[in-house]
Amino acid sequence: MEKLHIRKIASLGLMLYFFTGGGAQTPVKVEKRKEHKSNTVIPVVKGNVTDTLSLVSFNDFHGAFACDKGVPGAGQLVQTVLTQKEKNKNTIVLSVGDNFSGSYFSRITRGNPLPEMFQEMDVRMSAVGNHEFDWGLPYLTDTAKVYMNFVAANIITDRGDTLEWAKPYRIVTLNLKNGGTVRVAFVGLTTTDTAHKTSPENIKGLAFVHPVYAARVETACRLKKEGKVDMVVLLMHIGTNMKNRDIIEEENAKLLPFLKGVDAIISGHSHEVVLSKVNDVPIIQAGVNGTHIGKLDFRVVKEEGGNRISYIGGDTIRTEGPSNAHIDSLVDKVLAVYGLSEKLILAKDALIHDRTINKWEYTPVGAYVTAAYVRSFLENEKVPAELKVLPVIGVNHFGGLRASIPAGEVTRLRAGNVLPFGGNVVAYEFTGERLKQLLDDGRRNKNGFLQTSYLKLHLNSKGNVETITDCRTNKIIRDNDKCIVVLDAFITSGGDGYDSKLFSGYEIGDFNSQNLETTVAFIDYLKSLKGFVSSEAAPIPIVQK
Repeated sequence: MEKLHIRKIASLGLMLYFFTGGGAQTPVKVEKRKEHKSNTVIPVVKGNVTDTLSLVSFNDFHGAFACDKGVPGAGQLVQTVLTQKEKNKNTIVLSVGDNFSGSYFSRITRGNPLPEMFQEMDVRMSAVGNHEFDWGLPYLTDTAKVYMNFVAANIITDRGDTLEWAKPYRIVTLNLKNGGTVRVAFVGLTTTDTAHKTSPENIKGLAFVHPVYAARVETACRLKKEGKVDMVVLLMHIGTNMKNRDIIEEENAKLLPFLKGVDAIISGHSHEVVLSKVNDVPIIQAGVNGTHIGKLDFRVVKEEGGNRISYIGGDTIRTEGPSNAHIDSLVDKVLAVYGLSEKLILAKDALIHDRTINKWEYTPVGAYVTAAYVRSFLENEKVPAELKVLPVIGVNHFGGLRASIPAGEVTRLRAGNVLPFGGNVVAYEFTGERLKQLLDDGRRNKNGFLQTSYLKLHLNSKGNVETITDCRTNKIIRDNDKCIVVLDAFITSGGDGYDSKLFSGYEIGDFNSQNLETTVAFIDYLKSLKGFVSSEAAPIPIVQK
């Protein structure tokens, strides 16, 4: 039996509340459940109708349509889900968010063929992930909602209203194969970190409420108490991790398994494979990019007074085996039309950039990407000559680089997947002192090191940057010296918690007004290189203490 993790609650009578502009308060009941073994034989009264309900889920697909090393592709994901549905007709298929944004393929096709993929699997609904906002609110309100039923209980307008393009919860009524009926309320929740995970313009007019305070969570639980639904399941785009004692990563969500009426939590966001229980509530997550699907099974016994439902087990199933021919044909057409299989260069070994492996390091991928930014600045005809003679430093926030590069041929698709969001390359005039502050902030950022290249950094006893040497010229950049910083625009407006004041007023307009794209700069740079790229040859910063 799985180890049960129980969070100590200082006061079970704690009254949590959700506030709108009017300051309304909604009590939330918290309970500690009695532990029971999931493999306990549940007695079934003779004559009662018994069925098994399966909840099949995937999360953080990130538009990973094309099959590649470590990525099964849309065809295999669809077929794996369909196989599970064939095993149990009483299956509801769900997504936990971050559906389309996150791959180069998906960006250039604007999310296609996600509609066909969702239709093929009969996906009933999706939570709203933080990356759902990457393409702006108009995409969600005018395009995505046409083929995707969103649920979002803790996203409201800044006036306190519910959303027009998403419901707080949706109820699925399923007629079971043995004659019974089950009603499940699925409540959507989104990480409150979304405010720092996307451009402020993309979430303008929205507020992200503490997930436990969200009034509609309590409403859904009350429906169960009133007998209007049989189950309440949270579709939670909030991170979980088996290494975390409480399983749930974010502090403001740790009480969710203790809310009276919650029967299961299907999670996403942290890209982990998770199957556990907290307060006897099953919690599951199915990796990233469609590598796994999650499955939670429940026994439904139809009795005279209503349904008796019990959790009987779960599984995280690796996506592998046969692929769906229809979806594969759609993907292959895109690969051909956009030349995504074009070879740019050879990778002598795997270039690793992975937050589970080298989050607190300068990576070879980060070095090559930031070197590409420098090249885009130095070779730009509109940049004044007097700026090109200054030290030019490229940087990129760790989370903006989304993929490693496998050994072998570096195709346009693989290069594009490193920078799938396609932000703008921008440049700012810095002093050495401000550059130190940026690099220090970047070494302490909770999301991983700020990536850079062609630098030698000498750290003092406190771990702060004491001396910066430009390896291209072998010259020290002193505090009062001028230099140029070239980067993805995301962090210049406060993204990932960086200080926007470092950049405000120091823009190089001749360069920034051109709206050059990060992905294009990187692809062009790789095409310009001769021979190969490798971990050893990458211009990774040298750090001395």
